[in-house]
Amino acid sequence: MRKPFEECKELFLQARMVQNFNDMAVWATELLRYDENLSWVWANRGEAYAGMGFHLDALLNYDRALALADDDNQKAILYSNKGAAYWELYNAEKAVPCLEKAIQMQPMAQTYQTLGNIYKHQGLLQRAIQCYRNAISANPDYADSHLCLAMALLKVGSLQEGWKEFEWRWKTNQLPPRGLKTPEWKGEDLSGKTILVYGEQGLGDILQFARYAAIIAKRFPTAKVIVEGRPPVHRLLSSMRNIYAVINVGEKLPQLDYTIPMITLAGMLTPTMASIPPSDHEFTLKHHDVARWADKFKQLPEGFRVGVCWSGLSRVGNPMAAAIDSLRSVELNTMAPMAQVPGIIWVSLQKGSPAEQVKHPPSGMKIADFTEDMYDFYETACAIKNCDLVITVDTAVAHVSASIGQKTWMLSRWDGCWRWFGNREDSPWYPSLRQFVQPNPFDWAGLMDTMAHRLKQEITNRQHGLDSRQAV
Repeated sequence: MRKPFEECKELFLQARMVQNFNDMAVWATELLRYDENLSWVWANRGEAYAGMGFHLDALLNYDRALALADDDNQKAILYSNKGAAYWELYNAEKAVPCLEKAIQMQPMAQTYQTLGNIYKHQGLLQRAIQCYRNAISANPDYADSHLCLAMALLKVGSLQEGWKEFEWRWKTNQLPPRGLKTPEWKGEDLSGKTILVYGEQGLGDILQFARYAAIIAKRFPTAKVIVEGRPPVHRLLSSMRNIYAVINVGEKLPQLDYTIPMITLAGMLTPTMASIPPSDHEFTLKHHDVARWADKFKQLPEGFRVGVCWSGLSRVGNPMAAAIDSLRSVELNTMAPMAQVPGIIWVSLQKGSPAEQVKHPPSGMKIADFTEDMYDFYETACAIKNCDLVITVDTAVAHVSASIGQKTWMLSRWDGCWRWFGNREDSPWYPSLRQFVQPNPFDWAGLMDTMAHRLKQEITNRQHGLDSRQAV
């Protein structure tokens, strides 16, 4: 039996309140059966479809809403939503005019934010920065725009302002604050004090920024510097010099005088690009552990050993991070051009479900799989020490490899992470790392062709006793 209009409306509003997009669409459809001229219902059904990822359907609903709307503020929101939907489809050509029209009608933070994201993706970072600043002017408390501004500023090397804006990460839905009761360190004398430097975000972030714990431990020799990480990186972190102790998140905390997040500490100690502390021997591997992996590798045929990792960990619980994960990862078969380079013995460093792809490698790729024995990143590091080169996407493996001084080629998406500072090939964080960026958005094929050429050149240089850094 058909429900009355008012009951449908109430059910729709309840679904909207809890962002149940499926029910929103269902009850919006019921409302339109009563009256097809309700602009607000078309608009909300469009938002519901967008929330479910059906952006073409969302656009059709926004257009119907615009045809019925008679209020400029409502039209501005609809044009802003249209621009966002077009951008979800990576159609900047149609997205930008919609967003600009919305801004002319009513400048809104979310509209500037979307426009800034488009410019950032296009590599127009100064335009993006201005859009994020405009978003903050429109809504000073809009945490997402502060965070986007932070990453854009860091990417162009404006570290001091970038780190300051990056503190807004704690006010977004991406990273809830820890709520620790111990005071946060602000630079006080740590002599005789105990401080917890705790990791945040991904494993790669922990590996990259743990160096700052060692810096303050060296600066304050009588301080007890405790590093908090996660089980996969525990042994690597424990190999750092001058660290008092390493614990895993979730373990009972000892008596503390101060705490500080790793990236906040990085911001305090790195105000400029010139002050970045490079790392190539951050972690100490025991000789007998590296030798144990050398023995494993003796069963491999002769050749140039290349450790390879093609996919990052999928962070399904974090929508923004999950979207990045899908862009930074590839299928193993995408590396087919490199598989044609002769003389290479590939060694898988890939964990998780993408590791299954090793069973069906591209033609010509001889790939060994010892990953069952790589039960943490310390073991992975020992395996890497027995490779000649590591080729990896932007994931924790890149940090493991580069932090122990191994020659590392990192494959990066077109719109790469801020920490690599744009398209520069070298990295001030890691002397042994080289970054290779997609020549065009989503163009992994073009990058793999380039990598195959570089790989041939690397092997030729090795045969002639040259360092490829000098020859390229």
